[in-house]
Amino acid sequence: MRPCTHIDPRESLRAQFAYTLRTLRTLKELSQEQLAKELFLSRESITAYETQRNFPDLDTCKQFDDFFGTGELFQGQWTHAQREHVRAWFESYVPHEKEATQIRTFEPLYIPGLLQTEDYIRANGLPGPQAEERIMKRLARRENLTRHEAPFLFAVLDEAVLRRPVGGAAVMREQLQHLLEMSTLPHVFIQVVREQAGWYSGLNGALTFITKPGNNTIGYVEAQFGGRLIEDTDEVSRLGVRFDQIRARALSEDGTRSLIQKTMETMRDGSVAEE
Repeated sequence: MRPCTHIDPRESLRAQFAYTLRTLRTLKELSQEQLAKELFLSRESITAYETQRNFPDLDTCKQFDDFFGTGELFQGQWTHAQREHVRAWFESYVPHEKEATQIRTFEPLYIPGLLQTEDYIRANGLPGPQAEERIMKRLARRENLTRHEAPFLFAVLDEAVLRRPVGGAAVMREQLQHLLEMSTLPHVFIQVVREQAGWYSGLNGALTFITKPGNNTIGYVEAQFGGRLIEDTDEVSRLGVRFDQIRARALSEDGTRSLIQKTMETMRDGSVAEE
């Protein structure tokens, strides 16, 4: 068997799941390939589960429980993992983003990461000694939109995102100009929900809905001090419907570009002028 990387089961429920799977497999003296054959899965799937790159569905968890004779251990861990907020959300989320064929994202507070300029990122004031490394990681995410076979991006923003002067007027003008430029790409679609729309379900929080090869889908929602990956089929489906409901309240793409241009024109150094 090839050497294994360390898994800290205290890190998260997903880490606990990976640790449990690897431990039980090892106790049975099975390689990943041997376990995969026993369960009619691919070795790549087992590797992905044990490295936390992917998380199995509930049916696969039942297979693990039946094979290892663990009752509902894996199924129980799967259920609780669906509710878990992960502190290291970036590391958990980004691999899915890199595999995406379509990304649907809604942001009520700030520009989505894939569309941020460097100055806008720096204006977020990321604290800590690893700030520069974190900034570089955020910048690297933008390459997803320019790589070969880049995913379709459907981004919906609340109008307040355009008007909030993160970093000051000059930074925001550059950021809004970047939005206009990105919106001309054939695979990028940007829309804005006007403030005049009043209350709508997007005000409950940001969300992202990702489609990967094979039409596999996952969701992600943010929270203070972490985020939650959503892989339960029913919940992911509801998240997709929620995104469509939000997008239905948004301006057209042309209307959005006009609003972005108008907002840029209100920007003044040191302040944002009133309309």
